[in-house]
Amino acid sequence: MNAQTERIAKTYDDLPYISGCFPQSAPEHLRAVAYLFGLDAPPLHQARVLDLGCAAGGNVIPFATRYPQATVVGVDLPAVQIEAGRRAIETIGLSNITLRQGSIADLDASLGQFDYIICHGVYSWVPDDVREAILRVASECLSPEGVAYISYNTYPGWKAKEVVRDAMMLRGGGRASQEEGLAYARGMIDFLHDTAQPGSLLEKIMDDNIQMVRHGDACYLNHEYLELCNSPCYFREFLAKAAHRGLSYLAEAEIASMFAGNHGRHTAELLLNECAGEQVVLEQLMDFINNRTFRETLLVHDKRADQIRYRLDPSRLVSLHLAGRYVPQPDNDGRWQEVHSGRAVATGPDTQQVIDALNEAWPATVAVEALVRRVASVSRQAAEEVESSVLKIVYSLIISNAVRFRLEPVIAPPRPIAYPEVPAVLRRLAELRVSGDVPLTLFNAWHECLVTLGPVEQKLLPLLDGGRDINALGEIIGRSVANDELHFQRDGKLLVQPEDIAAAIEENVRRSVQWFAEIATLAASSETAPAGKPAPKRRDRKAQ
Repeated sequence: MNAQTERIAKTYDDLPYISGCFPQSAPEHLRAVAYLFGLDAPPLHQARVLDLGCAAGGNVIPFATRYPQATVVGVDLPAVQIEAGRRAIETIGLSNITLRQGSIADLDASLGQFDYIICHGVYSWVPDDVREAILRVASECLSPEGVAYISYNTYPGWKAKEVVRDAMMLRGGGRASQEEGLAYARGMIDFLHDTAQPGSLLEKIMDDNIQMVRHGDACYLNHEYLELCNSPCYFREFLAKAAHRGLSYLAEAEIASMFAGNHGRHTAELLLNECAGEQVVLEQLMDFINNRTFRETLLVHDKRADQIRYRLDPSRLVSLHLAGRYVPQPDNDGRWQEVHSGRAVATGPDTQQVIDALNEAWPATVAVEALVRRVASVSRQAAEEVESSVLKIVYSLIISNAVRFRLEPVIAPPRPIAYPEVPAVLRRLAELRVSGDVPLTLFNAWHECLVTLGPVEQKLLPLLDGGRDINALGEIIGRSVANDELHFQRDGKLLVQPEDIAAAIEENVRRSVQWFAEIATLAASSETAPAGKPAPKRRDRKAQ
């Protein structure tokens, strides 16, 4: 390990990221993407997962929670984050995950083979020898049918951002502390923004980045723009280095970026004519069109490259499980909008049935086969025509990033919820976070971070053990109000009347439980109540 690597590790110890999860890197998603393009990746229930640059483990703890029979290993150099992660893992009771402190450059095949290798937010931000080691480890330690995920900064989009980084480094680099360095760096960008010549390229660059620099998270800005290393590359350059290690391109984690059709018919025709059927050429061209700055690339062993099929096979779509949440477009033009991606969806009778089914099930998935049956139940078309119609809808939703997809179902409790239950690991993690010294985010069944919790949600989450109904939870919140720990307002005024406070408590508890259900946080084992009826009385479990 060289001195530069040690200096980088120290900056992360001094200013650690809050360690969280990245949905596009979830092994469930990687397996489903591989399947779409013709490859069968290892099953998840006993999968071996390696996270290179794991910080405190925030991107693999959720997977270890969902799959207790899987084996998870995380490796990172900053000792402060590794120790914090180890303490949290021991406290929350996970036995299938291990965090190792050390340099990626020191790893070799003796580490063992892994079905899924994840390296998020590391490749572009480390010295050359560590970048080379990432690809070497991805090759040596990837199981024969495994999938590796590596994210990195890319050109051409980072050409302009390098102007921002260079200017920030000019004034902010080498300062006594990271806080001081960022303050000086922000001042430099303010200066350039205010003095750039009208109509100049510099003015355009500053206008595009000024809000991010002024208001961005200090941790992100320090590690992205003031770190010792930040080495973007072109997509094809990255693949050439991967090929040197016997790795081939499979796909992007966000597959919508792979399809020319998302650029409109005219542009798509030009792109497809230019690339002559070469997927890598097509995507490099689209990187220029989109001025792309960041990629999340999936790699497999070279010997599997001939099995990859970029024309999606309808017979494989049938095996998927889908999820999505849709609302009418604001202009009410008859189209729908997927809530999380913001993608618009044109509707017709069959599409409307699909959207209705997905909305009813959210946040759980619906099997594509079930969608076919639902449309067939109201359609006058022949069975073959119905299946063809539904598969075309599924194809359109997937390639436009307007639906989530998995090979395994994501299960959520039906509503209304009588006795809400959050997985025990998540409850324990929520309790740990109260102390304020755990650099880990909470997470849901979709491998997403729960970034912000309100005061009521923070109080409730550790209590949702399946043994308390809405009334019991309301009583606990009531005691918090009586102890001056929580307060409720209406129209900016503090509520003081007992009846007003009681009404506010009931409203907030019900709304919070509903919110936990909608964001896929509640366990599938949460007990439900028939609609319109009171929650059943529980005698088999006591609140703890």
